[in-house]
Amino acid sequence: MSHTPTQPTQTNRLLYLDFLRGLMLIGITLGHFGPTFEWLMWQPLGFFSNAEGFVLLSGTVFGLVYAKLEQRDPASMAVKARKRAWLIYLSHLGLLLFVALYTWATNGWADDWRSHAQFIAEAPALRLILGTLLIYQPPLLDILPMYALFVLIAPGIIRQLVAGRVWLVLGVSLVIWWLFSQVVGGGHWRTTIADSLGMGFPFQVGEFDPLTWQVLFFFGTALGVLMFQQRLPRQPQIVLALIAMVAVVLFFGLRHELIAAPAFWNPAWVDRHELAWLRLVNIAALIYTFWTLLYLARKVNWPAWARALPKPFACLGRHSLAVFSAHAVLIYLTIPIQMTYPLFWRYVIGLSLIFILLALACGLDIRARRQRQAQLRVLDAADGGSH
Repeated sequence: MSHTPTQPTQTNRLLYLDFLRGLMLIGITLGHFGPTFEWLMWQPLGFFSNAEGFVLLSGTVFGLVYAKLEQRDPASMAVKARKRAWLIYLSHLGLLLFVALYTWATNGWADDWRSHAQFIAEAPALRLILGTLLIYQPPLLDILPMYALFVLIAPGIIRQLVAGRVWLVLGVSLVIWWLFSQVVGGGHWRTTIADSLGMGFPFQVGEFDPLTWQVLFFFGTALGVLMFQQRLPRQPQIVLALIAMVAVVLFFGLRHELIAAPAFWNPAWVDRHELAWLRLVNIAALIYTFWTLLYLARKVNWPAWARALPKPFACLGRHSLAVFSAHAVLIYLTIPIQMTYPLFWRYVIGLSLIFILLALACGLDIRARRQRQAQLRVLDAADGGSH
């Protein structure tokens, strides 16, 4: 059966995905602001973190956008992906330089100013070289290198997905996840390599293993391509929705100890670093539950203010690279505040970071809109001059 892709509109294509990415970025920012918001932002929905949501949604948006590029101009799709990966890499280098300067400037100051990246102070030249090579990834600087790698190799995967080889892509992704999460090195292959090289651990290659976390990004990519091609079911199945919702409630209860864990329970089943199998089940249940709720929400005639509410947060998602980079800078600059200020002021300053990021994202959105309008005026003028 053939499917004729149609170009999704901004409303049904990206608004709610960008809105969700914006919420993930808010959760990441507050979660990184010391222990102040940890009670609220650390795995609030179950065995699922904001970082996992961000990677999954980034893959979904990538699949939507680049499936359209593959259909319209296959030759330019890989070029644009390489440029995007290069931009992500440059953003990482800029953050690395900032973190190095911050660490050197505050080295030896009071403990309140202690940088998260002390290895830079201990071996500056070596760490900068390793950071440039993406081997050394200090705290908060480990998502972008992984993201750049995914974007760099994604064009080939997009082509396979567009060609209809979805199960092949998902199967290979799952096998790689299983090998490096459960088999190779007992799920700690990076630790084994680091110890064998005498580098010690953590030598900070990043908290996220790309060979396990790729399963989130490329499952998201597959979802995005299927959404673009309109090959997903039009509505959730009642039985599956009920099963997913029950699972979400159970995982929520186990996560927050509202339900007693059974005697055979093994915390390794929901390990975050290796993306353990039961954690993926929890994420799948959350995805299906959200899809069900979104389907039901679309049947409601919401007032204008409710329809407008997600838009500022969608700006965060649309400009996720700039927002994520800015959040890392703000977190490092507020290190002394996170640990020593009175609780009230920590809440105030932490929340103010969100408003700073919103202002940045909305400003970038306005600039992009003006640039598009200027381009349209130029095209209109050229079209008018040709007659």
